[in-house]
Amino acid sequence: MNEINLLRTHGPDAPEPSTETLRLARDRLAGEFAAASVRRTVPPLRRRTLLVAAGATVVAGAGIGLAVRPLDRSAEPLTLVAATIPEFPLTLRSRPATLDPPRYSYAPGQFLAVYLSRTATDDVYLFVWDSRPARIATTSRPVTVAGRPAEIYEESDPGGPRRLDMSWERRPGQWVSLTGHGMFAHDAALLRLAEHLVDEPQQVPLRVRLAPRGWRLAFFKNDTILTLQGDSSDETLTVQVVARRDPDLLRNVMGARHERRVTVGGREAHLIRADEIWFLQAEVPGGAVVNLQAPLRLSVDQVVAIAEQISVTPRRP
Repeated sequence: MNEINLLRTHGPDAPEPSTETLRLARDRLAGEFAAASVRRTVPPLRRRTLLVAAGATVVAGAGIGLAVRPLDRSAEPLTLVAATIPEFPLTLRSRPATLDPPRYSYAPGQFLAVYLSRTATDDVYLFVWDSRPARIATTSRPVTVAGRPAEIYEESDPGGPRRLDMSWERRPGQWVSLTGHGMFAHDAALLRLAEHLVDEPQQVPLRVRLAPRGWRLAFFKNDTILTLQGDSSDETLTVQVVARRDPDLLRNVMGARHERRVTVGGREAHLIRADEIWFLQAEVPGGAVVNLQAPLRLSVDQVVAIAEQISVTPRRP
């Protein structure tokens, strides 16, 4: 998006945002719960834009022989290996009809499923933690969830819907928090939701099955953006689901130098060689369009190989 379009869309004379726009903005904010600790800054806005590398552990398997010669003598070659994206460990059975299917975000040690409501006020956040979460209020009251002690916290928010939080250790090493808004911000509502939590792992919709050896999942957010990271914070690989193809990547990708056409999964894709990154836009099976941002240490063949192992599962009703 260039400056003119930016002003038209978000400037002082822009039209009032729609209900759907507000829902999406709130959805993005929800994802920040799981990703606030991991960020990467992008150079100031210029006439060209760059995919924002935001992003969430990769389990590496046997290596695949696609090593690339390093750009300098001090750099080690990168080898691609099988990678697995973690699954959300719980399922909310008997999901209330007013709630949409969950959208997932992840950062090391914390997993989040956000159930947005069609009323835009009655939402539920389900957190799974590796350790006891920090207290979110100064006062609490005890309750019992499946025979285990739990605590309910309430924070007043005069400017928004009522919010209630419940936290408990579901099993050793697994802490769970439920946050209810609006009609779910009541003790009985949270306890009913907790009764329907079962050990049934759920795959996240956005997955990458190939990555540089040793790279870990930095985080993913809102089912639409996923970032892997190497030993250095500057070594990242980011996948982002976008609404549509960009017909002018050479102009819109910051630092773009050269564009070439490649084939990803039998479909034509566009690969940009920029000053500091590879930027590939492709359509994956099912019709989703993704942007892949990768380091120049990878070869063209490696970038294409990674892109061919990206999948986006359509959301179920």
